[in-house]
Amino acid sequence: QSWQSLVDNLAADLLFRVAAMVDADKYNFQCEHYEEASQMTKEFLLTLYVKSPPSPNELLLYDVKGKRVFLKKGVYDQDGPIRLEDLYINGTVVICSRKFKIVSHADDATRSHFKANACLCQVTLAASVFTAAGSLVDAAYEHSISIKRIKSFRDPQGGRGPALTIEFVGPSALEVMDQLVKGSELAGSVQVLPSAPLADKIFESQDTTAKHDNCSVCIIRPHCLREGNTGTVFDRLVEAGLEISAVQSFSLTRPQAENFYEVYKTVLPSAQYSAMITELASGICIVLEVRGEGEPVLKLRELCGPYDVEIAKHLRPGTIRANLGRDNVHNAVHCTDLPEDGILESQYFFSILPAAGACH
Repeated sequence: QSWQSLVDNLAADLLFRVAAMVDADKYNFQCEHYEEASQMTKEFLLTLYVKSPPSPNELLLYDVKGKRVFLKKGVYDQDGPIRLEDLYINGTVVICSRKFKIVSHADDATRSHFKANACLCQVTLAASVFTAAGSLVDAAYEHSISIKRIKSFRDPQGGRGPALTIEFVGPSALEVMDQLVKGSELAGSVQVLPSAPLADKIFESQDTTAKHDNCSVCIIRPHCLREGNTGTVFDRLVEAGLEISAVQSFSLTRPQAENFYEVYKTVLPSAQYSAMITELASGICIVLEVRGEGEPVLKLRELCGPYDVEIAKHLRPGTIRANLGRDNVHNAVHCTDLPEDGILESQYFFSILPAAGACH
């Protein structure tokens, strides 16, 4: 009977393994990684094995020039889950603290999937409806459509405050966003168009609506975007009476994140400091210059809550970090700490990085 039990268990285990192998769709991508130390760009073939929830996706990474397996097939989600929807052309993914840029889809099946499920569109909001951006982003996320790029610009109609343009990516993005706008109060003030090469000039331009005075900076972290909470953060800022004077998406390199967080290097434990840098450089983040009467830095800090998420949940349960944060690294947002740092942080993101060609 013990032998029969052993055989039964082995058979069950084999069936489970076979089912796990079958229950995975395979997608292939040509990608590249820029190595800071050698200042060289290396080419890789990334194969993603998409599993049914709750099983995590697996990947395999092949070094094209070295003709060798760089990472064997396995789960590599230390820097956040590897999601198929993030692997559109020019998208980025962080694997083992390295950022890889998707250059092309490497086979017909992958190309067909993304042709159907990674459609692009550009949505432009006039200054008069700028504050409705949060609800529009939330509605898009409910249809599996996410932000690829976002930027504020001066309203050509001369409206008070900035206008906003967002490039969305997702299944039937153009048709879905067009219907969402037409079925809302935004119709007439929001334009929905197919994305075109001209969009690059807008998003990569050094022009900014940032004021660089009496301001604070809020950064919506990459994990917060992936979790669909961008619209919520926008709405919370508006509801608090803060003015969002500039918006820009970035895909930061690790050195850029290190430069920004340098002031925390001697303050935080080294492991937490390194994890913060990895998280900020793990994907798209959205930077907002925030202004308001009185002390905008202090007002934003009050709204965001304590840095420590557990403390925020107990002492400031209604704050952004208490509601949207997961831990001290994935705490939803960064906000300026000191009044004198508001202008410096605004200049770093809206002046220095764009001048260095770092816009997403």
